[in-house]
Amino acid sequence: MSQKLLKLIHKENVSPSSDIYHFERSDGSNFEFVGGQYVILNTGNDEDGKSIKRAYSILSSDSKKDPFQICVKRLGTGKASSILPELKLGSELEYSGPWGKFVGDPTWPSPGFSLILATDTGITSLAGLLLSKKFSGRLDSTTAVWFKTKEEDFLSENELRKILKSVPNFPSIFQIPPISASDRVSTVLEILKSILGDCTVPDNAFLSGDGNVLREVRSELIRLGTLESRIGMEAFFHTQKNPSPVISLG
Repeated sequence: MSQKLLKLIHKENVSPSSDIYHFERSDGSNFEFVGGQYVILNTGNDEDGKSIKRAYSILSSDSKKDPFQICVKRLGTGKASSILPELKLGSELEYSGPWGKFVGDPTWPSPGFSLILATDTGITSLAGLLLSKKFSGRLDSTTAVWFKTKEEDFLSENELRKILKSVPNFPSIFQIPPISASDRVSTVLEILKSILGDCTVPDNAFLSGDGNVLREVRSELIRLGTLESRIGMEAFFHTQKNPSPVISLG
């Protein structure tokens, strides 16, 4: 199988800790994807010769096939995030994807109310879904929520508004405790309860970001009556289950 390559055609700094990268396929063909999917980039090898591969949500509308964008948070200890800022325009990277079977399912979302919820850097997945063709005609029955810490500077609200300028219902943004805080999950669940009220049960949901939070949110949605098969989840970090007990509200 021939190597799949992407070419960097533009990059821009959008916050003290993040950059947006614009890629196109090196062979000139269209990059086909569904909003909410992600790509895996191979940024090279580490000192042990192992490939440095990382997944990044596509931060673009799937009505525009080429080029597409990703947003990357610069981490002091991140191998890939320290290599990407050094890329020159025209550089090529091996990639795989797009991936994301759940959001790519043509039968999802089903008719009814949809909840798109993100924490932290999971906002990129949320934005990709709001910009997608499958949600363009159902935004009036969709609630989007972003939970972020006070210190989070991955994407500012102003930058997010520019990205989502074509979307009529901007996500509701709530401040939550830091990632290590013991009351982080309970705070999210309390806010979620106030959003949904006493009677609203999502027919569809997609959750992205902190896996420890998302697993509890998914459990709560199932308890309320959302079918597990209609809930998609993409953990950006804390991918392994936290042994702490499940928290439930109500």
